[in-house]
Amino acid sequence: MIGNDGAFGAAQALDDKVSLNKVTMQVAGSASAIDSDRLREVAERSKSFRTLLIEYELFMTAQVQQTAACNAVHDVQTRMCRWLLRMYELVGADMPLTQEFLSQMIGVRRTSVTEVAGEMQKSGMISYTRGRRHIIDIGLVRLNACECHDDVRSHYDRIMGGTGSQLANEIA
Repeated sequence: MIGNDGAFGAAQALDDKVSLNKVTMQVAGSASAIDSDRLREVAERSKSFRTLLIEYELFMTAQVQQTAACNAVHDVQTRMCRWLLRMYELVGADMPLTQEFLSQMIGVRRTSVTEVAGEMQKSGMISYTRGRRHIIDIGLVRLNACECHDDVRSHYDRIMGGTGSQLANEIA
């Protein structure tokens, strides 16, 4: 999952390769796009920028690996809580998430998400209507999430460090 703290396709642009992935924007917002030739040009001029792109690609690999492990060992509710925590960081307590999209994100059938969402609503963690989720108690969601959310956040902090603010000063 990529939010306002990430990028998509930079490594492929730097290597002049084709991306084999598809991006789906689930929540409306602003996004920026840059021509791959222009991205390569800026990366060649700025070592810090190139390093930032490479470090983010490393983080994305760590996130994918953590997600694969999470999907293999954690139950539906803990994985759903993990994704809700991440969405909360990106868009706040109100989020446009369908059961279908959540099922794709956590790798289960839609009926499993419907069942778990009902349980979470009864316990006071969330409320939901067709295509919308609202987190009522973020502390309870965090308590029921697996450790993978914190592990991914730790990977991000360890890999990315202070590169972003350092880069802003260099490009400005």
